[in-house]
Amino acid sequence: MPVWGAAFFLVLFLAGCVGAKAGEISRIALLAPFEGRYREVGYNALYAAKLAFQEWPETPVELLAVDDGGTVDSAIDRARALAQDPLVKAAVVLGYAATEVETLRACGNLPVVVVGWWGAKPITENVFVLASPRLDDLLTVDSRIEVTEAARLDTPLSGGDVFALAQFARLRPTLAGVTVLSSARLPDAAFAERYQQMGMFVPPPGLLATLTYDVFGWLLAALHSPEPDVMAALSSGTYSGLNGRLRFEQGYWTDAPVYAYEYDAACVQRGGEMCLVLADSQNGVAP
Repeated sequence: MPVWGAAFFLVLFLAGCVGAKAGEISRIALLAPFEGRYREVGYNALYAAKLAFQEWPETPVELLAVDDGGTVDSAIDRARALAQDPLVKAAVVLGYAATEVETLRACGNLPVVVVGWWGAKPITENVFVLASPRLDDLLTVDSRIEVTEAARLDTPLSGGDVFALAQFARLRPTLAGVTVLSSARLPDAAFAERYQQMGMFVPPPGLLATLTYDVFGWLLAALHSPEPDVMAALSSGTYSGLNGRLRFEQGYWTDAPVYAYEYDAACVQRGGEMCLVLADSQNGVAP
């Protein structure tokens, strides 16, 4: 088992592990940014993961949340450490550093699910991308554009999940003409209420919260099967979640929807934290 250095920002959330014997515990890792500019990506995913764990009581599985360190090099180091931990059965990754090609390769044979569209591709059979690859052709900006750069561009703009970050809305003088394209379904009021009960001062769930929740639900279900096999579950199984039927073919979400969201000007003006509204959808059912 790897030794986690002091430089790591590490959150270990134990879900119903009381009474588990040594060797019975499994881990699902969350590798994402928890510090720096993109920290909201990590925390948004963390609360969604916690909610999924909470709804699987008495489970001998741990949530292991690890900061990617903010650089590709640090993300690679931490991915290697996860791959060497025999207790880690799968990893969920979000953000630019955690979804770089080199980081995904560093995960070795560990099943890895990329949540959202970060320009990542299923480079090996154990990497799965929970987003539509069509997004790359529909975006008018680079899929890995930095949020600060995107905030300075002229409209009209069609961007990916990074355009849904709260800081993107704060950085732009106007959001008119901005379209957010994503395969994620907006959280509804019931999900938002459960999500915000994960801690004090938890902000409203972001756009990728429901997808993250679904992924962790899928992985927990796989680990609770009579003969747990995460790779088999992801490569040939299906899961029904808040975002509909999840199934992968060649590493991509089969028939993944594409939703087009716009910003509600009145919501933005009054300082709302989640002001996206559905404008259109392709191959998907509107929330």
